[in-house]
Amino acid sequence: MLAYMRLFRADAALIAFVSYLIGAELAGDVNLKDLIVATCITGISVNFIYSFNAWADHQIDAINKPWRPIPSGQIAPKKALAYSLFLLVVAFIYPFFVAQSLLTFVLCQLLPVLGLLYSAKPLSFRRYAFPSALTVSLGLITPLMLGYFMHTSDEDLVPLFVSLFFFCICVVPLKDIEDAGGDRAYGIRNFYLSWGSKLLLFSLVGLAIDLVWISVASLPLILKIQAATIMMATIVCILIFHYGRLNMRVLYRTIIWTNITLAIGLYLVIR
Repeated sequence: MLAYMRLFRADAALIAFVSYLIGAELAGDVNLKDLIVATCITGISVNFIYSFNAWADHQIDAINKPWRPIPSGQIAPKKALAYSLFLLVVAFIYPFFVAQSLLTFVLCQLLPVLGLLYSAKPLSFRRYAFPSALTVSLGLITPLMLGYFMHTSDEDLVPLFVSLFFFCICVVPLKDIEDAGGDRAYGIRNFYLSWGSKLLLFSLVGLAIDLVWISVASLPLILKIQAATIMMATIVCILIFHYGRLNMRVLYRTIIWTNITLAIGLYLVIR
């Protein structure tokens, strides 16, 4: 069972779970139901996205990440597919019992749909740079929006969600650096293979624009400061890796874990 759990990524699980709780806290207060729903979203919907992708990309992972459960032989591809399809069915069912409105129902259903669009042929957005980044970014902010809109229909924080979506658009392409080897072998022209070092400039310029946006957005000052802190920390990570000539293959993971740490701190501050 542990091998099946490793089809999911720990960082993705933490992001989804903590994001939902932050959204709920922004709307009011976290209760027992929020913990249950956050667990369902993380353990079922988001788990499906990553487990299904682990099956769909297992040949590419044999080059990029040979230690993962399928390429390392811990799980047979057919069993991984059956497991992810089970998660898919459950992901479409449980929202009928937890959604508080049509919007939250749609957002719940959106997660497995994004997983299919990203990995399933013939669409397989994973193989196209811009659709891939858009799909991943939308998947990353959906748990946050769910946590918020499960408690309120107030649209005051929409500018924050827009800012965080744009933040993801600026950061997600950096993952292509660590995936370059396998993507090249399978003819996938990701951002890094297409842009090279210009990818860092794209991220830095985008993050600078996002900082300007968050500074003028109609949001509480504390949220502006917290969002700006995450953006500036990401900029610092990129600059340190670039000018320090560090291993760029771990840049994305460093940014992710830095932001997870900051997000947990954000949650504690909000509480």
